[in-house]
Amino acid sequence: MRIQDYLQETPGKMKEIIGHADQLFAEVRKESFDRIVVTGSGTSYHSGLQTQKLMQAVTKIRVDVYYPFAINQDTFLGDASRTLVIGISQGGSSYSTYNAMKLAKEAGCKIASMAGKKEALIDELADFTLTVECGDEKAGAKTKGYYCTKLNLTLFAFQYAREKGVLSEEAYQQEIKAIEKNADHFLKIYDTSLQWIKKNKEKLSQAKDIRVIGTSEIYGDTLESALKLLETIRIPVTGYEFEEFIHGIYNAINEDSTIIILDTGVEKRVQKMIEVLSEWTEHIYVIGSDVDDHEQNLKADFINHPYYRTYEYIIPVQLICAEIPSLKGVDPSIPKDPQFHKKLGSKKL
Repeated sequence: MRIQDYLQETPGKMKEIIGHADQLFAEVRKESFDRIVVTGSGTSYHSGLQTQKLMQAVTKIRVDVYYPFAINQDTFLGDASRTLVIGISQGGSSYSTYNAMKLAKEAGCKIASMAGKKEALIDELADFTLTVECGDEKAGAKTKGYYCTKLNLTLFAFQYAREKGVLSEEAYQQEIKAIEKNADHFLKIYDTSLQWIKKNKEKLSQAKDIRVIGTSEIYGDTLESALKLLETIRIPVTGYEFEEFIHGIYNAINEDSTIIILDTGVEKRVQKMIEVLSEWTEHIYVIGSDVDDHEQNLKADFINHPYYRTYEYIIPVQLICAEIPSLKGVDPSIPKDPQFHKKLGSKKL
C-alpha cells in the first residue's frame, strides 16, 4: 500500500482507537503516578513530544519525554516506584527503546508499552500493554501510526484524569467529541492539500534543501514533518521552532532554500519573517487557515483547536512526502536500504 492509502485509513482507525479506550486503559488508569516518562526514537519520540503539554495539563502530573539514548540511571534518582515509563515503538522491535525500558524497570519504575502490534519485543517488559491499534503500516515512512500514537497517549491522559476525578465525565466526553470532529474533518484537509500539491509539484520536486518552521505548540509536528520529508524526498531537511529559527538559523537561507511554514496563527511575527526571507528566496510555502492568497500557500479550513490541530497541520507535509518523491525517481514507501536495521542490529527482525 502507498502512504496515501495509509493516510486515508487514519480517521477510521482514530475512531476505532477511541471506541476501545475504556478497555485498553482499564488497568493502568487505576494506578497512581507522580511522574510519567515517554521514550521512543524518531516518529515515536515526536509523538511524545507533541502530546507532552496536553498530557501534563490533563493529568496534573509531570511528564518528561526522552530519546532512549538520553535515559540512564540518573533519570530515575530516588524512589521511582510511582514513575510510569511509556516505551513507544510502532514496529515494537526497537532495541534502543527496549533497553531504556529495561533500565527503567530495574530502577523500580512501572512500565507501559505502546507498539503498533501485539506481542512485540517491548511488550516483554511491560506491566501494561497499551497497543496502538492502527493496523499494518508497511511503508517505511510512517504516517498513520504517528496520528494513532498521539491519540493513544492523549486517551491515556484523559482516562487517567477521569479515573482520578481530575476530569469530569462530561469534560471527558467533550474532549472525545472534539477529537472525533478532527477525525471527521481529516479527509477534507487531505483533499485540499492534494490540490495544492498538484499546483506546486514541479517546484517542490526541484527543492535542494528544506527548512520546516513551526511554533512551539506544534514543535513535535515540525520535527516529524522534517523527518518524513528527509526520509522520502532524500535531501537535507531540518525543522525548527519559530523562535529558535530566528536566533541564528536564518543565516543559512539563500536562493536555493525551500521553506515550509506551519502557521497556526499563534505567532504574530510570521508575516514579517516571510517578508524578510522573501528577499533571499522565492521558495516559501505557508500552510495555515489565514494566509495570503498565493499559489505557493495552502489556505485550508483548519479547525485549529489548541490541542487537536496536531491532527491537521502535518497532513499537507505528509502528502508532499507521498506525492513528490516519484517525480525524483524514488518510491517513498520503500526505505533506501530495506536491510539497514538488519545490518546495524538496531531492531529485532
